[in-house]
Amino acid sequence: MIKLNKKTSILIAIILGLCSFLVYAKTSGLYPIVKFREVPSPIQQLFTKNEPELGDVGSCATAFDSLSDDDKMVFTCSIFIKILAEGERRAIKRCEEMKEAKGIKAACHIISK
Repeated sequence: MIKLNKKTSILIAIILGLCSFLVYAKTSGLYPIVKFREVPSPIQQLFTKNEPELGDVGSCATAFDSLSDDDKMVFTCSIFIKILAEGERRAIKRCEEMKEAKGIKAACHIISK
């Protein structure tokens, strides 16, 4: 059994705490985030439908100018991705393209549960 001094034990605890926070947050922190409960109901339904396919690193992005008009909302996901930041980058890029085509002014955000 390995004996650790108090400083080493505290450092390990802090590192594990930060790692668990990043896993819980499930975002890279590179892009803006919107909480699942803050997006319109139609987008919540789409996210819930796609969530099983996301795995550990898949990401979904959304932008919306209206809470009820489907024409003022965009939603896209990146699945089967091996790196979290790459999934977010692709989702944001597609979201930006989709919102521009629809004339949506709101910024694209990664959806976080």
